[in-house]
This record gives sequence, C-alpha cells and structure tokens, in this order.
Amino acid sequence: MFISGTIQGYSGFGGGTVSVPILVILFGPVTAVGIITPIYIFGAATILPNALRSVDWKEVLPVMLGGSLSIFVGLSVLINTDPNIMKKVMGLFILLTTLVMIFGGVYKGPRNIFAGFLAGLATGGVTGGTGIPGAPIMVMYYLAARIAPTIQRANILTTGTIFSLFVIIGLAQNDIYNHKTILLILILSPVFMVATRLGQYLFRVAPINWFKRVAYSLLIFAGLVLIAV
Repeated sequence: MFISGTIQGYSGFGGGTVSVPILVILFGPVTAVGIITPIYIFGAATILPNALRSVDWKEVLPVMLGGSLSIFVGLSVLINTDPNIMKKVMGLFILLTTLVMIFGGVYKGPRNIFAGFLAGLATGGVTGGTGIPGAPIMVMYYLAARIAPTIQRANILTTGTIFSLFVIIGLAQNDIYNHKTILLILILSPVFMVATRLGQYLFRVAPINWFKRVAYSLLIFAGLVLIAV
C-alpha cells in the first residue's frame, strides 16, 4: 500500500492499480474495488487542493460528463460477472494499457468537447467495470495534450477522484460496504496518505524516466498476478 501511494502521489494515477492484485486475491474483485477506491480518495485529498488550482476545466468537464453516464454500467458488469473471469479481465487490461504507455501510445485525434466526452464514456465504463481509478484511457487522452505536466497531472487526479466517488456511490447502493470493509479502509488509508505526500515530493525532485521504469514494472507485475491467480 505504501508503494501504491507513492506512485499515486508522483504521477496522479496508477496507485490503485498496483494495489488491486493482492486485494482481489484476498477479497475478490468487487470487495477489492470497494476497499481501494475510498483509500484512493483519501490519498488524493492530501494533494487535490494544490492540483485544483492547475486544472484545465475545458479539458476535464467533457470527460467527467461522459464518465458519469457510463460508470454505473461498468459497475453493473463488475458486480454481476463471475469473479474468476473479472480477475483475468482486470489483469489483461492492466497489461495491455501498460504496454501501450511503454511504447509511447498516445491519443492523436482531435481535442474538442465531443472527443473529451467519448474519452469519458470509455474511461467511465472501464473504471466501473474494472475498478481501476484513473483508468489508463483517460490518462493517455490527457497526456496527449500539449500542456505543462503539472496541468496534465492535475487533470488526471481531479477526474480520477470524481470517478472514484461515483464508484463508491454505486457500490454502496449494492451493499458492498460492511463493518469489516470499513475497518480495513480506516487501517490502510493513513499509510496510503503518507505515501502520497512522499510521491508528491518525489515529483519535484526525482527524474521522470527513473520513476516511470519502476511504475511500469509494478503495473506489469500486477497484471500478470491477476491473470495467474
């Protein structure tokens, strides 16, 4: 959880993805998503106030709108699909998107309200269906914008947080949260929050290429573990 929080604080995404495999193995896909999503929000809350000052709302709002319409459809798939199948799907998705990012895959199409809305639709469906906060589709769309890295990171963090709130609402409506789940969230959240602050510090001082290599390696490992179990 500490490693996950550090990645989240540094890049604005990926922290939840690294935590998913062990939680899925221990609790199953749906409960794992129910645990990691609030923790992601707690971690984001420590760096979100600064990020909000850098958000490009013209980019973010269409993505949020599209995602708000599709995320609950994705959640329905997650909740009603066989857990063993969902493990494989989650693992394959993590591997595929990580490889795309390693080889420099970026969105090269138009940047307008409609394109942002479609990116949000895809992101919301994937976020709901796999429970991965800050789904890589959204990340690739935002990183393709020719803007400062701090703005890209703020866009990713803000959108991921909003989508995570939608996930929690959907899971709560399906009675996923109980005393055991809430206790685990309360125990793990402080670790993630401290690590997120560390990641934010590293963002200012650590070489980006060095960090990317570590993050990509962990994401590949996470995907392989989910496929294997």
